[in-house]
Amino acid sequence: MNMNKDIMFSFAILQYVQVYHKTILHSMCDYYNFMMSLSSKDRYGMWKKVSQFCSMDAKSCREYFHNTWCSKFYEPVANHRTEIKEIAMQYYKPEEVMREFLRRYPNKQFGKHELQVAVSTICKRNKGVNSSVIVPSTDNFESKALIVFEYMDLFQ
Repeated sequence: MNMNKDIMFSFAILQYVQVYHKTILHSMCDYYNFMMSLSSKDRYGMWKKVSQFCSMDAKSCREYFHNTWCSKFYEPVANHRTEIKEIAMQYYKPEEVMREFLRRYPNKQFGKHELQVAVSTICKRNKGVNSSVIVPSTDNFESKALIVFEYMDLFQ
């Protein structure tokens, strides 16, 4: 990350919040949280206004904010890959994996896109490796007891 660009953009965010929302906050994390809490009405035209305070156009401001600037406020998903893999072994759908993972860390912030990509990738790799098959039990077929076992998909 270009440090000068980051400083310039941080200053543009600070100026935008102070000028258009008449709010002075204590830290860049507070400014980030403020930006994320804006209503859709308040967000309308926001990047054009932010671009007035830096040498970037509105589209570049929006992309830099979401793809680069915000990442410093998130917990790195890479630090939790092993745990995500373990959760993915228990749940089939990526949405369920994400829900369970986020439930375990209610006080941490993760980049939504980064987490979605990691979970999706891990779930695709696991698909077929640990699938469940349900067959009737041979002990008591009338009660329809089921045995669940895992198998290795040999066609992957």
